[in-house]
Amino acid sequence: MSDKGRTVSGNSLSRLSDLLDKAGVRLKDPDKPAQPPKPRELSDDELFAQAMSNIERVSWRHAPLSSPPLGRRPEPESDAEGRRLMQEIMNEQSPITISNHPEYIEGWIGVAGKKLLPRLRDGLYSIQGQIDLHGLGKAEAEAAVEEYIIGMSRYQSCCVKIIHGRGINSPAAKATLKESLQRLLSTRKMSRYVLAYASAPQCDGGVGAVYVLLSRHANGRS
Repeated sequence: MSDKGRTVSGNSLSRLSDLLDKAGVRLKDPDKPAQPPKPRELSDDELFAQAMSNIERVSWRHAPLSSPPLGRRPEPESDAEGRRLMQEIMNEQSPITISNHPEYIEGWIGVAGKKLLPRLRDGLYSIQGQIDLHGLGKAEAEAAVEEYIIGMSRYQSCCVKIIHGRGINSPAAKATLKESLQRLLSTRKMSRYVLAYASAPQCDGGVGAVYVLLSRHANGRS
């Protein structure tokens, strides 16, 4: 029988190994498979480029439009009117007149009073004093005003304020003191002291008060 196809037993390999050892022959170890090279560490720029490689650049033509700014809520008419009046006060050198108000009153005595009335109406005279008629009856109010005006007429170029109210809380809801005051200021007796009178500007009492410009009366007596 031929040697082809004959297998080598383990004993034969062991004997061969012993013989080679005695002869000082050492078989070369089989080569180990080559290890793959260790991957190189990427730099920060390379890592950033790798991370951005799948990002699609958006053209400005296709960029989403920003939301339009919200419109201002319409201002209530009352607030708008208040702002308008305040702006006029700030822009003008003189206070706003209220001569178109239905409760507005004014009057003058003689040529001098008529000439000075516009400045009085606009509140261009400094106020040297005031008297408040709230809580007084008609007769008490007239007496108090007469005494006050005669006393204040000692001062030259004197302008005073008389607070009469609008009569809103009166039983008849009528400005009885204002009507009584207007008649008193127009009498011949008071014409010796009064040059002109006009409802106060809105910023200083409006139609609830009146400015009175007094002429100087040396002795201050009737």
